[in-house]
Amino acid sequence: MINPVLRWHGGKARLAPWIISHFPAHRVYVEPYGGAGSVLLSKPRAYAEVYNDLDGDVVTLFHILRTPGAAERLEEALRLTPFARTEYLAAYEPCGDPVERARRLIVRSMMGHGSNSPHSITGFRADTRRDGGTPVRDWARYPDRLPEIVDRLRGVVIENRPAIAVMGAHDGEQTLHYVDPPYVPSTRGRGRDYAFEMTEEDHADLADCLHRLRGMVVVSGYPSPLYERLYPKWERVERRAYADGARQRVECLWLNPAACHRRPTADLFCQTDDGECVA
Repeated sequence: MINPVLRWHGGKARLAPWIISHFPAHRVYVEPYGGAGSVLLSKPRAYAEVYNDLDGDVVTLFHILRTPGAAERLEEALRLTPFARTEYLAAYEPCGDPVERARRLIVRSMMGHGSNSPHSITGFRADTRRDGGTPVRDWARYPDRLPEIVDRLRGVVIENRPAIAVMGAHDGEQTLHYVDPPYVPSTRGRGRDYAFEMTEEDHADLADCLHRLRGMVVVSGYPSPLYERLYPKWERVERRAYADGARQRVECLWLNPAACHRRPTADLFCQTDDGECVA
């Protein structure tokens, strides 16, 4: 499994194998809320794949990783970047050069505390006493990970558009949409955690779109009364997970009828030690 390119709020790096185990066979794969792309990077390559996000910084990073010459420039710049508090703080300054913009996003993500460090100053990770490796050692190894990520992104369409528009453009009976929107506000702590938040009305509009799609849909989220109303007849699968600060949560997947119908050995995936299938 490829390591994630960023530490990202709501990222699914640890959950990716479990999520992918519930994916039905598909020809086209769409991630309309791509974020750090952890699930995309971890899954087997499909015939056609689409990554989308509204965050211009992360989309710029993915464009750089797909551009010959630019990816190599980024890798070299990261090798020359010290793990330093001054670098971390300077990375929040705006920048017009795409390669430097991508480098600064990676610096913010990897040198800051918590998964929200790409978007807000959370403090420098100067921890030298951590067991199992330190942040500075992780940073020293980071550039060596890029070639594998660059190779995996070959052939991936990268978009920077509203999620509903992207899903509509690529929908079809053999399309799988993995939909991982910002968590419903009432299911998480206070504060603005995402660069682009969604209200309950936005989640309802998204559900209207998903019910109209011809393709297969898998939705990620926390359990909530809102989602019970929005997806009453979809299959729900859940498992325990940990959020920032080792807070235990219940992570859920909702599968539309098309996804359930095409998913092989669905019962096997539901009956695991980590998760419980909820009808």
